[in-house]
Amino acid sequence: MAYITSESVKEIRNNLKVLFPAKQGWKFSVTRQHYSNVRCEILTAPVELRLDTTRTNESVNNFWIESRYDGNNDAATAILKSINDILNLNNYDNSDAQTDYFDCGHYVTLTIGAWDKPFQVVA
Repeated sequence: MAYITSESVKEIRNNLKVLFPAKQGWKFSVTRQHYSNVRCEILTAPVELRLDTTRTNESVNNFWIESRYDGNNDAATAILKSINDILNLNNYDNSDAQTDYFDCGHYVTLTIGAWDKPFQVVA
């Protein structure tokens, strides 16, 4: 059964702060949801990460980052892959969809911006 501790979320948050410091313009919201999900919202960044700049926020499917962003925004692809790697710290996936068996360490939700806090590019 998926489960993530507060300490693991804190470790993920600290790793994001080290790799993407606030003084360079990065701002994240990293929270635990329902004891099984780590949610990361990228609120500000020094580069544009969205594919559709007319929207204020965008959900990122962490399984399809390369195929969705490759060729459209190579800088965003590398950044989102790095963030996804940190979010999956100490995670595992022994699931088998054919036999309806799902076993993972925790789930990951990644968004660019939030519904109430639009994403901003800072220079």
